[in-house]
Amino acid sequence: MTELSPRDLEYLLARPVRRLLGRADRRAFAGQRVLVTGAGGSIGSELARQIAQCQPARLVVVDHSELALFELERLLGDTCPGLAVEPVLADVARVGAMVRCCRTARPDIVYHAAAYKHVTMAERAVVSTSEVNVLGAIRTADAAAEVGARYVLVSTDKAAAPRSVMGATKRLAEIAVLSRAARDFQPVVVRFGNVLGSSGSVLAIMRRRIREGRPIPMTDPNATRYFMTASEAVSLVMKTERLAQRAETYWLDMGAPIRIGDLAERLMALEARAGYARVPIETIGLRPGEKLREELTSQGLRMSP
Repeated sequence: MTELSPRDLEYLLARPVRRLLGRADRRAFAGQRVLVTGAGGSIGSELARQIAQCQPARLVVVDHSELALFELERLLGDTCPGLAVEPVLADVARVGAMVRCCRTARPDIVYHAAAYKHVTMAERAVVSTSEVNVLGAIRTADAAAEVGARYVLVSTDKAAAPRSVMGATKRLAEIAVLSRAARDFQPVVVRFGNVLGSSGSVLAIMRRRIREGRPIPMTDPNATRYFMTASEAVSLVMKTERLAQRAETYWLDMGAPIRIGDLAERLMALEARAGYARVPIETIGLRPGEKLREELTSQGLRMSP
């Protein structure tokens, strides 16, 4: 399935796709040693691609998927042939794995994007999700602190007033990581919502069903979600690391939430231009752990630019 063009993404989002990294932002990564966990995933791979274009001294990409790591290494080799890329096949939750990785790589910056993110799947796999999302974040943060690296935890809006295993484990990871703040270690947490078109996302599922001529299963047409493109999310994650002065949580400005029913209608109109017919929508109701409306913050906290 072909990727959606920037114009298509803007149509679906009903807003312009923002270009957020300037020359000064990119220059700040030149000559740095950067480590990315979950590098085979939607966010991790986009993060690796954008950092690779900033001419870092070394880029270490960590993932537990052999295939995803192989494909990322090949992609980076084709697009940035002079870049020193070091793929590491490892499980972030395994005791000692990230300590050994950080001691060898000696990164200046660690971006922790490794996580189990599928809400319904996490409800069925509480132990595995907790190991990766919580213990993986803690062990990577401790490994980063040991070698004096800066640390950024990629989190989610589902960590705000969580109702799901996925959200609760990410919230616990946030608390555990920020509790490790010290004079010489100031970890940062970045929250954002759904990445439009990421693997396993609602958009990817809808698009496949339309092209197969099958009904779109939808939890509730009135459900709302925050959406960004992968490039927007990653650009803001990179920018936050530069802006952060202390251990705290940053929420990315994703604009107004989008009604899922409206997203489906826009996608069907877009696919109709490619010759695919409209398909019916089947409302299936919210699944365990899902909210009707996502939140960015809770506990009465107020956000400021």
